[in-house]
Amino acid sequence: MKVFGPYQHRDRWRILIRQGHTQRARSFDSETEAKAEIRRLRAEAHKQAGMTVQRSIEAYAEQLRRNGLKERSITTATFRLTRFFHPVLPEPLAALSPKRAKDLFQSLSGLAVDTRLNMLALAKSFCRKAKEYDWTEVLLLSDVKGEGRRHCGKAKLTLDESRKYLATCLVQATSSDPMVRQAAVAACMPLVFGLRSGEVLNRQVKDIDDGGRILRITSAKSRAGIRSLQVPEWFRPYLIDLTKGLKPDDKVFPREKTWLHRHVVNICKLAGVSRVVPHGLRGTHGDLALVAAATPLQVSQALGHESLTTTFRHYASPQLAEANAHQAAVAQLAPTSPN
Repeated sequence: MKVFGPYQHRDRWRILIRQGHTQRARSFDSETEAKAEIRRLRAEAHKQAGMTVQRSIEAYAEQLRRNGLKERSITTATFRLTRFFHPVLPEPLAALSPKRAKDLFQSLSGLAVDTRLNMLALAKSFCRKAKEYDWTEVLLLSDVKGEGRRHCGKAKLTLDESRKYLATCLVQATSSDPMVRQAAVAACMPLVFGLRSGEVLNRQVKDIDDGGRILRITSAKSRAGIRSLQVPEWFRPYLIDLTKGLKPDDKVFPREKTWLHRHVVNICKLAGVSRVVPHGLRGTHGDLALVAAATPLQVSQALGHESLTTTFRHYASPQLAEANAHQAAVAQLAPTSPN
């Protein structure tokens, strides 16, 4: 059974009830009454259909898909929800009590803090939708709070380490092996441009614009992530070399995130620097930009953030920004030579 509405018809409110090949309409004096009946009918339908936790997660994933969420994100959400609710997947969602739901969260105590908090946030979102869709009569997990502090940011390179890392990349980028050259250039890009792994790997030939002077990021999680970045003069030949023989819609790096992660770690080993991951290089880019006197706003825009809060929480150091601002102010006091 499916229920649609309410629809206003003159001074009344109608709902449509479709069951199999038959359809009937019911009319109410107010929108409130119509919505109450819709909730009752949907709850009854879910109960009759045996809406298990597993089926609810699948229906939630379908809703995310209709909302336009990327398939990879839907897969991740489904995996985390399945992990969270694993012991009760075959049970009816409506039979799940608040205490049982809280116990499910407590059973994840062995996981890392960030993992637990991310899973809890997703589970709460799922439970809110379950209540909204009348899959359950109670709002589960509403009183459950996460414990522990998140680990913000990834390990970064120092300035000297960044130079060694980049020098090693460029040596590899001149290799006679095209696969080695491709990996080396890709491993440079989080550091040179502050790109996310997905932003590196999703670049198409046509995104390298104006003869290699501009790198365009054409899709992102937010509007702030869509941006055009200036390509340093010394880096242009390496990018252009990778596009030879490719079509405009071809990907420059047709690889997976694990491929980029593996080669970044390998470059760190070859360069003899601290082990970092691509996101750590993105944070390093933010710090190096601040050292080079870029403003916090410029760094935030280059990284594709909607707010400075995100930039400082995960990528660049606010203390570094303040120190550079202080040094710039003190520099104004430097004596000048007499005429």
